[in-house]
Amino acid sequence: MSQSSRPVLPGKCRQPVYGLCRATLLAGVALTVLPVAAIAQETKAENETILTPIEVTAGRDTAQTAAGGVTITQEQLDRTNPQDIKDVFAGEAAVTVGGPTKISQKVYVQGIENTKLNVQIDGTRQVDSTYHHIGTALIDPGMLKTVRVESGVAPADAGPNALGGSMAYETKDARDVLSPDDPFGGSAKIQYNSNTKGFSEWLTIAGQHDGFEALGYVQNSNQGNYKDGDGDEVVGTADGSKNGLGKFAFTGNEGSRIEAFASHFEDEGVRPARPNFGSLAGGQLPQWISYKDTSLGVSYVDEMPGDLLAPEFSLNYSKTNLDVPRLQGGPNFYHVQSEIETINGKAANTFDVGMGDVTAGLDFYHDEATGTHDRTPRDGSYSETTTNIGAFSQARLSLTDAWRVSFGGRADRQWFEGVDGTDFEEFGLSGNVNTEYDVVETVTVYGGAGTQFGGLPLGKSAIYNFSGVWNYDGFSPSRSKNFKAGTRYSDGGWSLDGNVFYNKIDDSHDLTGSVVGSTVYRNTTIDLVTQGYNLSAAYNYGPGFARVTYSHTDVETDGDAPLSTNASYQGVLQGDIFTFEVAHGWDDLGVRVGTTSELALANDDPEENGFPKLDTYFVANLYGEWTPEALNNAVTLRVDALNIFDRDYIDRATPGYDSAQVGEPYHEPGRTFLVSAKVTF
Repeated sequence: MSQSSRPVLPGKCRQPVYGLCRATLLAGVALTVLPVAAIAQETKAENETILTPIEVTAGRDTAQTAAGGVTITQEQLDRTNPQDIKDVFAGEAAVTVGGPTKISQKVYVQGIENTKLNVQIDGTRQVDSTYHHIGTALIDPGMLKTVRVESGVAPADAGPNALGGSMAYETKDARDVLSPDDPFGGSAKIQYNSNTKGFSEWLTIAGQHDGFEALGYVQNSNQGNYKDGDGDEVVGTADGSKNGLGKFAFTGNEGSRIEAFASHFEDEGVRPARPNFGSLAGGQLPQWISYKDTSLGVSYVDEMPGDLLAPEFSLNYSKTNLDVPRLQGGPNFYHVQSEIETINGKAANTFDVGMGDVTAGLDFYHDEATGTHDRTPRDGSYSETTTNIGAFSQARLSLTDAWRVSFGGRADRQWFEGVDGTDFEEFGLSGNVNTEYDVVETVTVYGGAGTQFGGLPLGKSAIYNFSGVWNYDGFSPSRSKNFKAGTRYSDGGWSLDGNVFYNKIDDSHDLTGSVVGSTVYRNTTIDLVTQGYNLSAAYNYGPGFARVTYSHTDVETDGDAPLSTNASYQGVLQGDIFTFEVAHGWDDLGVRVGTTSELALANDDPEENGFPKLDTYFVANLYGEWTPEALNNAVTLRVDALNIFDRDYIDRATPGYDSAQVGEPYHEPGRTFLVSAKVTF
């Protein structure tokens, strides 16, 4: 099958979802009639610097993103110079990240925390159930090359438990660093932060020869506490993280590629007793907290597949450790530890069926979480384990030149064992359907729906039997229902996109459980609903572009506005958020400049719970970089000016603004200058 004849849509959805509120339904009708929306496409021109907001590729790559999702490319990452995972999604209003420190950051997709999504890094399953005050996005953006987010509706081959969608992070390979004829190369970078008075360093080395390739990446950060927009030092925000990634691969003449990798991330430092709160109302003592994550993986893929044989295999392992030597609990301190190990794998084949591709296969995971603490009388170590085996099939077809569809399903069998030895065995089916239709050459309408079996999640392992004996009476799986519909328009340099969405998770699990006397019940669930609409507009003119995104998201838990401090593993209030980005490059001078900014409008939902409304805030950033031709384009000098108006604000997705227990939520960094130099060799 030729590249041009393969289906463009990697659709992903499920069965139709009913129950949309009237306002959302009317907005969906309007958005499918009006030519709103689009993802900016790269228009190449000779001797021009092409700056691409979003890129969606076609072909026999089942890792594409369906309409309504988000793809972040290497070009975007290079352009924005992200310091953490919050910066990675800074240009996407539908994806928000709370918390200013790496160890506290959590990602929310259309208001849903990413613990309700299937999240993978290079195919390695991410299990985030250590401690609800710890972030769920501890990823170094410097080693990323692509991020794909399926919002709400995930394809069957994305993996199990994708209640709110899926996220796939991909890291760089040697061939992303080297030109095809270069045997060796890499880059070294150093950066100074004016706010924290600290340095960060990066080093990447890659080599290749006769089909063999290897890559090594290391990063080190040595930052002090930052100051907020009022000039106050924010205790517990010093960054001392370290990262490493190693990859080895061999690609044969027939296209068979075998790849192995190992990665390690660690964050150690003095943090608040609750790392996602700036302080507790009664005072707290900072303490040493250590978080470490190590992953290993091996994979096989055929990059020159035949019509009926395009196999892929992967096997991955990950181990996460959390160590809190002096967790403050009332007047006492406790030593709390958590260790989570997961093994996951996948075997699949993609069949060319003429009008498109069908991918079918099996996947599995086995997770074990162990929590240890010294709180009497329940001091000791306790474990939960879960195993899941799934079978899936996903078709991506072009029925006509103008009509593309994607549909699929999966069946999952899960086994779960609680800390007291209680056993569960569950079975669930999931299904999805997506479609795109080109009304005219410049206007495409799309939509999809589905349902996902969520299974039984591991509980918060750091506090197994900490506040009471864990009890599993009534413990049962979650299930989601998801819907989206939208329109995109593209003509010349203009791109527009708009969609409405509705996501509901029935019996969405709180991984902590409810405490009643001396018992903690794991059957604590809510009905989580997020609904709203997303808009984006972009104009590309060759050497530059301008882009704006807007998201309106309503989040409800059991029909009410959620408290941010009780929303862990669920979702947080979003409201109305805009992002803006403008960039321009002068290729002949080696100069690129740009600006990014975020506007969050006031939100009065907290008033439902007796707390003040959230204020409007606007934050603007500028950047400029120069790659002088006189130095053979090997040196890049860059300056980033962040929060240039020195705004004192609390990010919309940061918890604690509506809790009497939180003395002060985290305020974001004030005006900051990043000065960096990068040498490519």
